[in-house]
Amino acid sequence: MLKPQVYIGGGWVGDMDFESESDWKKWEENYASYIKEFARIAAKHNVEMFCIGTEYNVAVKKRSSFWKQLIKDVRQTYKGQLIYSANWDNYQDVPFWDQLDYIGISSYFPLSDAQNPTINLLYKEWKPIKKSLKSFSRKHNKKIVFTEYGYLSVDGCAGKTWELEKNIHSLTINHQAQCNAYDALWSSFIEEDFWGGGFLWKWFPDNMGHEGYFEKDYTPQEKPAEKVLKKWFNTSK
Repeated sequence: MLKPQVYIGGGWVGDMDFESESDWKKWEENYASYIKEFARIAAKHNVEMFCIGTEYNVAVKKRSSFWKQLIKDVRQTYKGQLIYSANWDNYQDVPFWDQLDYIGISSYFPLSDAQNPTINLLYKEWKPIKKSLKSFSRKHNKKIVFTEYGYLSVDGCAGKTWELEKNIHSLTINHQAQCNAYDALWSSFIEEDFWGGGFLWKWFPDNMGHEGYFEKDYTPQEKPAEKVLKKWFNTSK
């Protein structure tokens, strides 16, 4: 999957909003140009899946016609599978799943704030979420792909990860918590036919590109969690 992703310094694209129609139009023009360029790259290199956007909570609700036209435009260039990455709390508000090949979700569902939750506890917490996801998948007749899933290797990593990131330097490393979180996710979904798998967040090529706290970051590289993921990657449905 090629997944172009926009970052806002000191903010988050999910909150991005504009007061005037002209500002929205300007953003739409720039974003369409940005995405179409990556769509051409995806087509050129025969990328299997292309993501048209990530976590635009406000924009997908306020500007649905823009996204629907963007999907049509992208399909003129790119013939592979299209997906959008909705935030975990916003996927039910996306109005254009019927135009895409998969339902994509950034899977940071807060499960437990416990410092070191057990696999069984997390598995239990996944059950009502999984039930809702299954129903949503059936409603739209599309598989769900976790366009992002991952856990920091710190205390409480199965809770509100966006809050943990703000205090990352004061948190204690906890490899077992990360292992348990990955184990619970995979054991919850591996046998579900509505689940199309997921994309790990994140992995640093040659350990380059991290933000200065590699030992606490989402990556399982060189951590016990790497063995957990290898186990599941080698497990067939």
